[in-house]
Amino acid sequence: MNGSNNGLNITTLARLEPISSLLEDQVAELAAQTQEQPLLAGKTLFTEGDTDNDLIYLIEGEIEVKPSNGETYVVKSGTTKSRYSLVEHSPRRATAVALTPILYVRIDSDLVDTMLTWAESASSDAEEVIMSGDDIINIDTSGLKNKMQHSPNFRKLPAANIDLLLEKMEPIRMSAGEVIIRQGDEGDYFYVIEQGEALVTRMVDDDEDTEDSVEMAHLGEGSTFGEAALISNSPRNATVSMQTDGVLLRLNKENFLKLMQDPMQNWVTYDEAMTKINEGAIWIDVRAPGDYNHAHLPGAINIPMNEAHRRSHTLDSNTHYVCYCQTGRRSSAAAFILSSQYGLEVSVLKGGLPSVAANVAMTAEAS
Repeated sequence: MNGSNNGLNITTLARLEPISSLLEDQVAELAAQTQEQPLLAGKTLFTEGDTDNDLIYLIEGEIEVKPSNGETYVVKSGTTKSRYSLVEHSPRRATAVALTPILYVRIDSDLVDTMLTWAESASSDAEEVIMSGDDIINIDTSGLKNKMQHSPNFRKLPAANIDLLLEKMEPIRMSAGEVIIRQGDEGDYFYVIEQGEALVTRMVDDDEDTEDSVEMAHLGEGSTFGEAALISNSPRNATVSMQTDGVLLRLNKENFLKLMQDPMQNWVTYDEAMTKINEGAIWIDVRAPGDYNHAHLPGAINIPMNEAHRRSHTLDSNTHYVCYCQTGRRSSAAAFILSSQYGLEVSVLKGGLPSVAANVAMTAEAS
């Protein structure tokens, strides 16, 4: 009996509850990231008191469940009972032991709940909603929600925030070559590309000569930008201009901070951060290289805030990261980018470096 390395069969997943209520593409997405895991007979699947937040389903075999209060019972694959998660409470109120070799799956219950919210919300939407500004722009709200559902930017948001976001977002029509945000300007809006493509450029050493600008990224439909300056209260660190005609959705700074940034920031104290570090997390120092080279926390890697997009691919999706800077502003901006746009698990050191224990010896890079 072997576990699958290519994701779970969609038909198998679709029969489980409450996953059967998801949209077809949601089930496919969930199946692609879910793998069957084997367990030998006599081995314990979970123990009373475990605090994980997973939905655990039996796919093949038989398992014995021993509740803390109540009679022991057996669950067999292919039965009605096996369509439901084994003991959903956390901490768990039972112990489960495999009676035969089994296959089972673990699925994040928060992810399933979020997907259910998206599915229910999408099914209640009108197919098309007209939003107006200086001119009338038709926005397919159902289609937009589907795009948002697949974007790490929005998936972790509370469900109530999604509808508010759509109410607060303003559609604007843009022409090819038009500058949306300019490097050095004050941050005022967060943007989502609804239609069209855009180019991100950065001028070397803030030189005003556009011939010295470097192309940083190409953005397509569903891409987002503009968050760093809003979170850090610093000037725009790049210029974004349209490569084609298109439509953008923009959200002002006040609504962005309230509806998007605040719910997604995971602030931790130094003691909480050290607990994570001791469990395998890694510090990310988001200050400038000069500051990092002068002194940084032991084991920290240096990813300046304005390089978060470019350096994200160098980070491990299975590792937790804790961002820090001097005050928390730049680190919170970097953490938002890494977690919301690239799906990484990131925390932010509350209070910045001044919150670090006085007896911690900082490390300097050899020159």
